Amino acid sequence: MISVMREDRSIGRLRCGAVLAALLVCSVPAALGQRVKQAEGLVDSAELKADIYFLASDDMAGRNIASPEDHIATDYIAAAFMRLGLKPVGDSGTYFQNMGILSGDVDEQRTTLTAKIGGVDHTYAINKDFRWNRQSLRPASACGPVLFAGYGINAPEYAYNDLAGVNLKGKVVLVFTREPQADDPNLKFMGTLDTYHAFYWDKIEQLRKQGVAGVLLVQDRVPRAVKPIRASAQRSAGGPSYALDGEMWDVPVFTIQRDVADQFLASSGKTADTLQADINRTGQPQSFDVPQASVCLSKTINGARTHHGRNVVALLEGSDPRLKSETVIVTAHHDHMGVIDGHIFHGADDDASGVAGVLEVARAMVKGNVHPKRSVLFIVYDGEERIFLGSYFYVTHPIVPLAKTVANVNLDMIGRDEDDPNWPLPEDRNVNMVNVLGTRYNPDLRRIIDEDNRKLGLKLDYKMDRVDPDSLWSRSDHFWFASLHIPQVEFQTGLHPDYHTENDSWDRINYPKLTRIVHLVFLSVADLANTSHAPSFDPSGAASAPTAAKGHAH
Repeated sequence: MISVMREDRSIGRLRCGAVLAALLVCSVPAALGQRVKQAEGLVDSAELKADIYFLASDDMAGRNIASPEDHIATDYIAAAFMRLGLKPVGDSGTYFQNMGILSGDVDEQRTTLTAKIGGVDHTYAINKDFRWNRQSLRPASACGPVLFAGYGINAPEYAYNDLAGVNLKGKVVLVFTREPQADDPNLKFMGTLDTYHAFYWDKIEQLRKQGVAGVLLVQDRVPRAVKPIRASAQRSAGGPSYALDGEMWDVPVFTIQRDVADQFLASSGKTADTLQADINRTGQPQSFDVPQASVCLSKTINGARTHHGRNVVALLEGSDPRLKSETVIVTAHHDHMGVIDGHIFHGADDDASGVAGVLEVARAMVKGNVHPKRSVLFIVYDGEERIFLGSYFYVTHPIVPLAKTVANVNLDMIGRDEDDPNWPLPEDRNVNMVNVLGTRYNPDLRRIIDEDNRKLGLKLDYKMDRVDPDSLWSRSDHFWFASLHIPQVEFQTGLHPDYHTENDSWDRINYPKLTRIVHLVFLSVADLANTSHAPSFDPSGAASAPTAAKGHAH
C-alpha cells in the first residue's frame, strides 16, 4: 500500500510544474491575507516561555517516554487544544492517539549469531563480531540462506534497485550502510547529501516489507568524519531500550564486522571491499544469492514491559468545501530522556520549544479567527527520542489519509543558538539563525518560507540541504513523510553543548528568536493551508536551490 502510494503521489505532484509552484506564494485572497497578518501579532513570547517553563520543569522529570510525567505533559497539551475548541480527532473522540510501547534490555548471553559456511559451523561473539541494532523488542529467532543485496535500496527516481531480480523472502540479507557513491559530489543520487534511502530507519523497513528473515548490516569501512559536540554536562545514556509494540523494524538486525561479512561471502569469491568498490564505480547493483552460506540470528529480551504511549492530535477544520479534506500537519514531540543517574534531562529546547511553537501557532489561528481553506492538523508525538515511534505509528495509522496530506511542518529544537564544531561559528554566534531542513526535496516550501521571512529578517540557513555531517535531517519525525514522498520541512536551531544534558533548561532559551521563528511558522502554515495549489515533492532532490530572499538566507 505505502509503496504504491509513493509512486502515485510523486507523479501526480510533479505534474504541477514550475508554473504552479510560482503561484504558491501569491494565491491567498486579500481579505484572508489581512486576517492572517493581524493574527500573526497574537504570537506571544510570554506564552511560549510559560509553556516551556512548565514542560521543562524539575517536576516533569525529563518527560521520559510513557512515564507519568510525560502523560501529564500530554494532558497539558490536550487541555490547551481543548481550551481553543479544536476538534479532538484521536481515539474515541479524545485528543489522544494511543499506542503500545515495549521496553526491555537485550540479553547478550542469549542473543546469538551462528552460520554454516561451506558445511562448517561458525559461532560469533556479540560486541566483537556483531552488535545489536535498534529494532523491535519482540524475542525472535530466524534462519535462512544468505543473499547479498548491495545497499538494500530501491530508488526508482535514480534508476537504481538492489532488490530487483532476486527473491528476498525468507533470506538473511547482507547489505551495506548508506548508499552507493556516498560523499561523492558527482554521484547519481544527491552528491554529498544522503537521500532518505541511505538511512537505517527506512532501509530496514523496506527490507522487512520484502519478507526477509533477518538483516546483517556490514560495518562501514571508513567511519564518517563527524566532529563530536562538546557536552556541558553528562549526556543521556543507558537505561532500557524502547520500541513500538507492532510491526516497526520487527525483524532481527545485527551489524557485523567486515571480516565476518567476508566469511559469509567466501564461497562467491568476492569480498565486501571488492563488491562495494564495484557498485560505487559502476553505479549498478550486484545482488546475488551467496552459495553454501546460511545464517541464524536470535534475540532475547530481559525485563520486557508494555507501556501506554500516546500522540496528542487536534484539528482546525478548513473552510473551503473542496479543499477542507486536505491537511497541513504541524508537529513536534513531547517526550525527552527522563532522569538518569539522578540527573534530570529537562528537554527545554528538545523539544518543549517545538511543543510551545505548535501550541502558539494553534492559538494565533483560533484567536485570530483565521479560517484557512485547508484543514490544519496539530500533532505532538510520543517516542521521538527513541527514533520516531509516535510519528511511525501516525503514518501507519493516519487520521487524515496520506494522499490528502499536503505538507508537514516539523518543529524540533527551535530555541537555542547553534554551537556545533561541524559548522563555523559566525561573529553573531547564530543569535538570529534557524536551520531549515528538507527543502532539497521541497523547493516550493522554501519559496513560501523565504517570502514570509522578508519582513521578519531571520537568518534562514539551508546548509543541511547541501551537506549534513550530523545527519540532522534524518533525525526527527518529518523523516517518515519524506519517505512517503509527502512535502516536509523541519525548523531547527542546531546542536549545542547543552544538547541532551541536564543543562537544556527553560532559562537558556533564546526567547526573542524563538518568537520570530514561531511567527514565521505561523505565516508559512497559513500560506500552505490557503494556497490554491499544493506544493510538490521532488523525489530526486532539486538540482539547485531556488534563489533565497536577499540578505536573509544562505
